[in-house]
Amino acid sequence: MTIKCVLCAEEHDSRTCPNKRNPEFTPKCANCGGPHTASYRGCPNFPKIKKVTPEKAFASVLKERRQLSTTATKPQNQEIQTATTSGDTDTGLPPSQELGNIPLPAEFQINKEELADLFRFLKQMQLILAKVPNVKQTLTEMEKTEDPYNKIFILSEEMNGT
Repeated sequence: MTIKCVLCAEEHDSRTCPNKRNPEFTPKCANCGGPHTASYRGCPNFPKIKKVTPEKAFASVLKERRQLSTTATKPQNQEIQTATTSGDTDTGLPPSQELGNIPLPAEFQINKEELADLFRFLKQMQLILAKVPNVKQTLTEMEKTEDPYNKIFILSEEMNGT
């Protein structure tokens, strides 16, 4: 593909066009040869932007391809097996929200047990915080110290109501 000047239609970059500073210069269109610049939208040969129909948009084509590739790699009538969690990894969540029923990216599959432990821990923290009368005030006090033991002490004091 050769470079065409949008000012004079010759084979050089428009930024270096020798005619650009000439007040007597009449532009020449690189699209049609008419007396205007190639960037003139009124040019009969100015490239028109094609309107894309929603069914042929890039995203929809990509979605179709993805569906075709997953259909081609997965046998039809393949049932999805839900993961079962043992009793010692109970998260305390309803079965619909259990970690085993949530599809995770591959990099998280390795840490599935760690995530289950984290959810169990958060459930216990939720039970503890339910005993604190003013959670917002307690958090404000806890944020004033860096020492984790002081944070636990503040939390226990609030739970005891002192």
